[in-house]
Parts: sequence; C-alpha cells; structure tokens
Amino acid sequence: MGYLAVLPQHRGHGYVDEILEYITRFHIGDGARRITATTDAVNTPMAAAFDRAGYKLVEVRIDLEPPQMH
Repeated sequence: MGYLAVLPQHRGHGYVDEILEYITRFHIGDGARRITATTDAVNTPMAAAFDRAGYKLVEVRIDLEPPQMH
C-alpha cells in the first residue's frame, strides 16, 4: 500500500476508514493475496485504522540514523 493521508482539515470524520477500505478492496479485486502497509509507531490514528480494518501487526522495525555531523 502506498502513502495514505487525510488532510488535517478533513481529519476526525472517519474518512481514513473509507479510504483504507477502498484501497484494500481494490487490491483484493486485483488478485492480491497479501496486502502490507506500514506506519510510524507514533502515528496511533493510522495504526488504529489498520486495526479497525482487520490488518494484523506482523513486524516492528526500528530505523536508526547516525547523528548529523556539523
């Protein structure tokens, strides 16, 4: 799944659930046997949307970056 976002002025109306359902059904209709999606751990609204849509948490990944050199 590619990037999914709801503009700030449209958040809080359940649109993310409708968009996620549409994208999921699209991929299923196209023959997908597995759909994967990711979000940042701090993005709890998106994580909750994935949970409501029936997505299962199968991996937690931490990406570390080296300190910036000044």
